Formats: sequence, C-alpha cells, structure tokens
Amino acid sequence: MNTGRDDADDNRFRKDPLQLLDLSPKQWLLVRSGYINNPRRLQVNETLMTIGNGYLNIRGSLEELPPGSYRGMYINGIYDKSEADVEELVKCPVWTDVSLWIEGWKVSPPDCKVIRHEQMLDMRKGILHRKSRFRLPDGRIVTFATSKIVFLHEVHWGYMRVRIVPENFSGEIRVLSGLNGDVLNRGFFPGEKLKHLHLERIERGRDMMYLEMKTRGRGIRISNAASWRLVNHDKASVTWEPRIYGEKFTSEMTLHAEKGVSCEFEKYAVVYTSRDIPGKHMFKGTIYGLKSFLCSGAYREINSHIELWEKCWKQADILIEGDRAAQQAIRYNMYQLLINGPRQSGSIGAKFLSSEGYLGHVFWDTEIFIFPFYLYNFPGIAKNMLMYRYETLPGAIQNAKRAWYKGARYGWETATTGEDVTPRFASKLERTIRLIYTGTEEDHIVSDVIYAVERYFRVTGDTEFLLDHALEMIFQTARFWESRVSVSGDVYELKVAIGPDEYHEHVDNNAYTNYLVKWHLKLAATLFEYFGRRKVKKFGNLCGRLLLERKEVEKWIEIGDKLKFTIDADSGLIEQFDGYFDLKDSVIARHDRKGRPVLPQGVSYRNIDRTRLIKQADVLMMFLLFPHAFSDEVKLANYNFYEKRAPHKSSLSHCTHAMVGLSVGNRQHAYRYFMKTARVDLENLHGDTELGIHGAAVGGTWQTVVRGFGGLTLKSDRIVLKPWLPKRWKRLLFKVHWRDRMIRLDINHSLVSIFVESDERVSIPCTFWGKCFTIITNQLFRFNYDPVVCEKV
Repeated sequence: MNTGRDDADDNRFRKDPLQLLDLSPKQWLLVRSGYINNPRRLQVNETLMTIGNGYLNIRGSLEELPPGSYRGMYINGIYDKSEADVEELVKCPVWTDVSLWIEGWKVSPPDCKVIRHEQMLDMRKGILHRKSRFRLPDGRIVTFATSKIVFLHEVHWGYMRVRIVPENFSGEIRVLSGLNGDVLNRGFFPGEKLKHLHLERIERGRDMMYLEMKTRGRGIRISNAASWRLVNHDKASVTWEPRIYGEKFTSEMTLHAEKGVSCEFEKYAVVYTSRDIPGKHMFKGTIYGLKSFLCSGAYREINSHIELWEKCWKQADILIEGDRAAQQAIRYNMYQLLINGPRQSGSIGAKFLSSEGYLGHVFWDTEIFIFPFYLYNFPGIAKNMLMYRYETLPGAIQNAKRAWYKGARYGWETATTGEDVTPRFASKLERTIRLIYTGTEEDHIVSDVIYAVERYFRVTGDTEFLLDHALEMIFQTARFWESRVSVSGDVYELKVAIGPDEYHEHVDNNAYTNYLVKWHLKLAATLFEYFGRRKVKKFGNLCGRLLLERKEVEKWIEIGDKLKFTIDADSGLIEQFDGYFDLKDSVIARHDRKGRPVLPQGVSYRNIDRTRLIKQADVLMMFLLFPHAFSDEVKLANYNFYEKRAPHKSSLSHCTHAMVGLSVGNRQHAYRYFMKTARVDLENLHGDTELGIHGAAVGGTWQTVVRGFGGLTLKSDRIVLKPWLPKRWKRLLFKVHWRDRMIRLDINHSLVSIFVESDERVSIPCTFWGKCFTIITNQLFRFNYDPVVCEKV
C-alpha cells in the first residue's frame, strides 16, 4: 500500500516516544505531591488531573485504584436513564487500570508504604504523569511511573507509558492491565450505584483485547480495543496470560526484573461508539482503528498531538506578568476549556466531562459563561455547540407542547434529545430531599441560547448559519414567549418564574428574564423584516414551513414593547422581581476566616427566600450581557445595592460581580472576586470539586480577564476598550478572533498596544475610555491613559 511516506520518514517516526514525554517548564505544570489517604481529597485530585479532548475525558485517577478512588471515562453526548430518575452522563469502560504485584503484595496503599508520590499535569502538552516510590512490607522498594495521553488530533485514541524500577532487589513481578466494563455511576444516596451498561462482546488475543458494552436504555454501543506491550525486555522470558472476569478483561505479564533496571510497558487504546461506527460493524471498525494506531506508531501520534496543543495555546494563551498565582489559574482554566470543546456537533455540561455532577446535563452556563471563550478563540467549536441546540430543537418543541405552549422551549437541563431532564428532586450536589422547580419555571435559558446565537453571528458574520439554522431557532423560541406571557391591563407580564437567583422561586416579572425576552422578541422581528425586504429564498421557505406571517411578528413587537420592565427614576434601581423590595432587608456584613460570606443572624438557607439576599448575580447579569444598554449611573446604583446582598453560593457569581464592578469603576473587590473564580477548583473553594469542574467559573475566569481587566467589548462595527489592571499585574497579553480578523492586545499600567491582523486594509472605529479613534488593520497603534491619546507606532 502506498502511504505517501518514504522509508526515512517512517524511520523518523519509529523513534521511542519517551523523549516526547519530557515535562514542560514549571509554569506549565500542575503538580500535586504526597499521597492522599482521604477519599474525598483523592477524588478532588482526580477531577483536577482530568485529561481529554472534548470527545472523551478521563479522570486523573491513579492506575492501581487505591481505596476511595473514583476513576471514570466520559464520552460527550453518551447519556442513559436505565435505573436513574432522569437521563444522565454515563461512566464508560476504561482502559487505564494497571496493577503491579510483587511476591503476593499488590503495590498500592494500604498494602505498601508510599515513600514519595507526585502527579504532574503538563498543561502545555495535555499529558498526565505520575511517579511513586513504594516500600513493600518486606523492605523492597519499587518505583512506579506512568504517562497518559488522550490525543487531541485523533480523539478516539489514547496512549499510556508505564515504567517500573525495582530499586533494591531482583525478582519476579506481575503487571496487569486490561479493559474494565464493570463501571457504575454514582446514585443519589451515599453508597448507591447505578448500572447503565451491559456486556455485548469480549475478545482476546496476544496483542489485542476488545470490549464492547451497550447502554441499557438508549442501546448505544461503546467499544474499547487495546494492545498492552512490553517495550524493553526479552519477550521470550515473559509469561503472558489473558484473564476474563465477568465484564473485565486483563492481560497479565510475569517477568524477571533486575535490580535498578527499568521495565517499560506501553498501551495503545482506541474508543468508539455506535454513533461513530454502525453497530453491526463495531468490532471490525474498532480493531481497524487500533491497527491503524499501531501501524502509525506512538511517536508519530504523540508528536502530532503536541503540535496541535502548541497551535491551540498559540491562539488561546494569556500572559499575566507579575502574578504567578493568577497566571497558573488562568492557564489551568484555559486547559480545561481546551480539553472540553466539542470537536463535532455537541455541547458542554456544567461539570464538563470530569465527573457526574449535575448528571452531566447542559445548562445556561454553557451559552452565557463557557461559550464566549470558544467564540473568540475557536469559532468552529462555538458553532458545534450551537448546532447541538439546533439539533435538539425538536426536543425543545416537545417541551413547549407538554407545558401547553407554542413554539420551542429549551429545557433547563438537557441531554440527548433536548427534552427537559431536570430532576424532580434535589440534585446530587445538595444531599437533601426537596422539590426542584427550575425545570418548570427557569425559562430564561430559552433566550440565553438565542443570545449566544446572536453573539455568534455578530462576531463571525456567518450568514449561512443564520439562514440555515439560527432563524428557525429564533422564531420558534419567540413563539414560545408569545404564548408564555399574560396580559395585565396595558402591559404584558411573565408570571411564576425563576431568575438566575434561585433562592426566590415562583416570582412574577423577574427583571433579567423580562429584559432578555424584550430583546429576544425585538431581534426576531428585526430579522423577519430584514430578510423579508430582501426576499431571500431560504428565508421565504422557512416562513412557509413555519407558517410564519407578519401578523404574528407584529404581536411579538407589541409584547416586546409592553412587557413589564421599570427602572426607578429617582434611585436608578431595578427591582429584581415584583415584591422584592417588600422582603426583609439583609446584607452581608461579615466573612469567615476563608473569606466566605456569613449569613446575618436569624437567616438560614431555610428562610433566605423571605429576605433580599440573592444566590448570585441576577439584575447585574443584564449589565454583563448588555453593557451599552444602561447608563453608568444605573449600573453603579444597582451594583452597589445588589453586591452587598449576594452570599455568592453559586460559582457563577464572583466573576459576574468582578466584571460588572470593573465596568462601573468599583474595583474594590474585583481582584478578590476574580481569584475566587479562577481558583474555585484548584483550592476546592465550594467543597464539591470531587463531583466535577465548575464549568461556568472556568469560562467566567477567561471572561473576567478579557472583558473585565482587559476591558474589551466587541460590537458589530467597533472595538471598545476600558482596561484596568490590578496593581500586582505588570502586563496582560491576549488575542481574540473577530470577523476573520485577529486582535492582539498588550496592556500595562501606562500604555495599551493594539494590532488587528487582517487580509485586508480596513479602518476600524475604536473607543478607548470613552474617546473615539480610528485604527487601521495590520498596523500597530498605542493608547495612552492620561491624557487619552492614540498614536500609530
């Protein structure tokens, strides 16, 4: 077969891949030292050390699975109900388990003493390393080290390198690794487990192992194939024995190890589902994938993997000079974003693919907090995320029908089909039994999705997407709002709702929701008029299919104009919902030793709904989404009022307060709020990182740097800049995509440099701290703060 490569090229890529696994410089590493003999802390570490590529992610568990470990692999879009209350993300079969046995002792706590242990996540290369030294009960000392990769360029493939060194003895060792289909999801109650998979097929061979499982509800097949190999040892002296235990396959090697001599193993693994390969061809297709991987070789694939990581970091990296903690935090959060972006149509759950928190469901977090990173760095991935919403539009239509509404209603929590899968009772994260109303009342997600759609078009100018997909989403959801509102005299109202502040349920006229709906209906009407005047064929076909006529659109305009929304003329305050100002007034006046807000005396989470305290930013969210729609006076008045009433019990809250505070000149808490957002998982600030990464905080971290401290807002036709850096930051550098252009910003305390890279020479309006200038693409311009001036460099 002609592969298009010459022999020299093949030989170059047959090199030992070990040299590519060297650690990156220290600033690119997340290091955790010391063995953790605490199940909860161990699971937090497993979450933090997750590796992946957006198709599948693997928790950073130790290969020997010590007591308390919760290892898992999760594939984007693989949900199942089975024994659960609602559909949830399925824990899939894993290929990373390795066991080492010496003279009847398993080399793992608690059987052995851990002399030294380190895990190192190389964020620059997307590789997880571990190195441990164990002392056996009889005094023998052995080093056990691994490196694991889930490839970014070939999302179905993974690789693991294992190194074992007997330090003070020679003797027989047994090393086992295989494929494990005996996996269970967490249940609601402590100790409860849920089984979503059953065995379909298991095959073995000397250089190959195959496991195929099938979800019990939706019937999705998941196949794993792997080759477990000894690298640097005389294979003739190795005893190899395959073993099958129920839904597990293990390949066991027994060999004689010499004192001080490293024994090297490697594992090639591939993972597919019946969404990738037709079910009847799963075995053949998966084995073909494994053979292709083996034929290509680890060196070639690791090299390609690293090259793609370099390309991703070249686009996305942010440099913060003068603050190591902030630099590490922003890099870690961007690493999480890079390993969770869907490389094909699909979305991102609130806990990413790092565990089963929130059941892996998709919330509003995705469009409002996570989506902007991809929009401004990897617009192709952003489009994939929106395609998930388009492809699940039929489910949204079913949601509306079930509630006796028209149009499409995006579910508060969604999974496979877009039909709402919000649990009926309290989520796993709270461990209490209570009814959940978000699925029936928190409808602002409908317009949150459309907000992301509009942002995508504004930033990319992708008219094809607008005509082929977005318009249908916009019009169908506008229909929902038309049927959702009620008439009260001369105004329209939205009754029985929940806003972003989920402490207050069953409220009328939540300000955030109402304002978003007014904007949404106006957008729908504007697009109808725009394309109607131009007689675009695709638009005409869509209107015919939807039976959409001008009379219906005129109703949208009327509702948008008359939907209740008021700003107090004297104070500038916006009441969060009807009757909010009549509630008992309480403010946060104290914080504990860790800087966490303390509820006022007499207030608990049982009666907090009878006070003005709010779970997270609600009214302030309007200023984040529509920064130019409100006067600075109104924004400042509301920030000062609501900020002191937020206990920040949601990971979404701190970043919003940081960005809005910076935009109105209230910088007192901005840096502290930013660091609480950026390090929420690194320091387990909410005490639940073992259940997964806080995705909204991750996206909010990026937004706080770029939009908050960087002060960057991109409108349809201009760039707006209002940067402000914390004292300890000496310099901030980042870049973003905007309409086929690349904007590069270099910010310090005295100057701001901007360079807009483009294929064409174009003049662009740019506002810097309220003063308007014109800059030209492919030329460097520099702004001074005081006085505000702009000069070409």
